[in-house]
Amino acid sequence: MAKKKIVIVTGLSGSGKTTALNVLEDLGYYTVDNLPCEIGFSFISSSIENIALGMDIRSFREIEEFTNFLDKLKNTPDIIYSIIFLEASKEVILNRYNLTRRKHPVTEKTLLQSIRTERKTMAEIKELATGIIDTSFDKPKELTQKLKTLLGLDVDIKDINVHVQSFGFKYGIPIDVDLVFDVRFLPNPYYISELKSKSGLDKEVSDYVMSFELSQEFYTKLMDMFDFLIPHYIKEGKKHLTIGIGCSGGKHRSVTFAELIYKELSEIDNLNVYVNHREKERGNW
Repeated sequence: MAKKKIVIVTGLSGSGKTTALNVLEDLGYYTVDNLPCEIGFSFISSSIENIALGMDIRSFREIEEFTNFLDKLKNTPDIIYSIIFLEASKEVILNRYNLTRRKHPVTEKTLLQSIRTERKTMAEIKELATGIIDTSFDKPKELTQKLKTLLGLDVDIKDINVHVQSFGFKYGIPIDVDLVFDVRFLPNPYYISELKSKSGLDKEVSDYVMSFELSQEFYTKLMDMFDFLIPHYIKEGKKHLTIGIGCSGGKHRSVTFAELIYKELSEIDNLNVYVNHREKERGNW
């Protein structure tokens, strides 16, 4: 008998929960938003097979209500569940609320205080999440792909999904990464006139970055670390690992390393590996 699939979409108000539920509905899930925890288990006990539940700070009075609901799911053998936690920067959430003029579910003196209080309250739930998505710069198409990846809807079933992301420290560290590595200590192609306008996707830049013994040594140490870490993550049941590689602008050194890591990890049979370059997607190149 096939197990019932439950996806819980939670996170910060204004981070895109409604959009995510619409995506899941298009993917064949029966969706319900703002479901109270106290009736959650009764609802999923219905005959509906694939269910997506929108559950945020309005769904419970105390965090224990949410954790008790999860305990019931864990102890039900015919249910597989995932928790997708959505978040965004406070600036983006402020802007979204100012545009929609909706009332924030947390009542504080200011909207900013409401956002901060909610983030603090939801921190414990974030720790329980199967996957975390920062929607600050996501378009609906990008959110759709991230959801499908996290839920394994468009990939072979393998031991773990590894997402490698390059970024620029000048634009901030991604908030949805598990491991962050800084390659700003390596020689910078930005200061080479014929390489400045190119990126780590270009062979000339990649060859320059990797022409130094320091780069080669660091790359070898990184891969040795991943060879050690990833099997242990798999053993502990982790299904998604996001690796962030950062340099100053997120265009040359970090891109070179992200691509090399992606190519080498992709050769390992039990991994689904993805790569993206944040600053390219944001138009910062």
